[in-house]
Amino acid sequence: MRICTTKKRLTEMDIREIIQMHLKDAKHKKRLKAYYRGKHDILDKPTRAAGAPNNMIVANYCEYISNMSTGFFLGQPVAYSSASEDAAQVDALFEIFRYNDEAAHNLELAEEASITGEAYEILYIDSDARIRFASIPSDQVILVYDNTLEENMLYAIRHYRVYNLDQVTYREFVDVYDPWTVTKYSYNEGRMDRIGEPSPHRFGDVPIVEYPNNKQRRGDFEGVMTLVDAYNKAQSLTLDDMEDFTDAFLILRGMGGTNDDDVKELRKNKVIEVDGPDCGAEWLIKELNDTYIENIKTRLQKDIHKFSNIPDMSDESFTGNTSGVAIKYKLIGLEQVRSRKERGFKKGLQRRIELIGNVMQLKGGTKIDFRDIEITFTANIPANVQELAQIVGQLDGLVSHKRLLSLLPFVDDPAKELEELDKEKEPMEDDYGGLGQHTDGGEEDGADS
Repeated sequence: MRICTTKKRLTEMDIREIIQMHLKDAKHKKRLKAYYRGKHDILDKPTRAAGAPNNMIVANYCEYISNMSTGFFLGQPVAYSSASEDAAQVDALFEIFRYNDEAAHNLELAEEASITGEAYEILYIDSDARIRFASIPSDQVILVYDNTLEENMLYAIRHYRVYNLDQVTYREFVDVYDPWTVTKYSYNEGRMDRIGEPSPHRFGDVPIVEYPNNKQRRGDFEGVMTLVDAYNKAQSLTLDDMEDFTDAFLILRGMGGTNDDDVKELRKNKVIEVDGPDCGAEWLIKELNDTYIENIKTRLQKDIHKFSNIPDMSDESFTGNTSGVAIKYKLIGLEQVRSRKERGFKKGLQRRIELIGNVMQLKGGTKIDFRDIEITFTANIPANVQELAQIVGQLDGLVSHKRLLSLLPFVDDPAKELEELDKEKEPMEDDYGGLGQHTDGGEEDGADS
């Protein structure tokens, strides 16, 4: 959640008011997470008459949409390189990233943003004086900005619960981060009691980074939740009708003297003796219009895929042309979603690098400028490696080798790959140079003779 304020300093009363404003937003995000886990409204379907079928079918399109979108966006790890040709910057960053398992951490952030519309991470220094970063649930964080065009972050407030061993009772806490310190409070029904003195964090700015899913900060399946509810209802009611049909009643007209033993005999012999013109037997069943029902469900399925921009991979159109251009054309809607994710995520990564650079400079280590670090995202689609290799070959001499290598899906670190390539070339150049000198010498000897 983001809010703007004209105040430069927040009081405890301001923080309490902000937390109260945040409760509604936190409730909404928890509902989105519940839908991702399969806890849909259909599970609260009213109970029918005793003994009547009451199916509650959950078709978890929400999980499918979020997983597909996240995998397409960050299934391939982010690649980093130095625009200033300073390999020390990238090496220093990679050491920190490996320590934090950065690729898995990024994927976790992207999943959270896909579900709730935004994700957050906190940077801190661990007991070994190493720089660490960890994700925070989006329903716990409130960012406070000033009302200028730059939207400078003034504070980050984290409101969270710590459950006791019984997993039922809990305590609430509030952590308030400013550009220099973090202040901790216990929180109880609007009352805040400070815990100790503010402690410095040494990041030179508020050490919480936001990763928006899009400009509106909406989850990937948030716009189709009503369609998913309708599909769940259609599936559940269809199965109810099928069970009602299976449990149809047998009507015996003009045979009022039939008892339980007679019915058992009928079921055994599969024969009914009917006497008289007014006697007869028939099933009391509910007429089912299968075509109408299936058309409704098919329409709902198509609308879910259409409005979420997630293609139906079981569609026959994906079994045809498999060239790179054809695949991208079929995934054009998902590519639009990915491009919006990339812009917001890249801005978050740059801020992460900036905060890391502040601490490293303070510690006297390698100076890192986030503006010198190039960040490359690669869509996770089946790549036609031969086609990409041809493109790279055609662009050789027109585009830098580092940029060309970043286009190849199996190259995670273009700068390191160039270093390895140079190392491989050195002995070959030495051998070639030695051979050339020997040949020249031979020619000169021949000329003298």
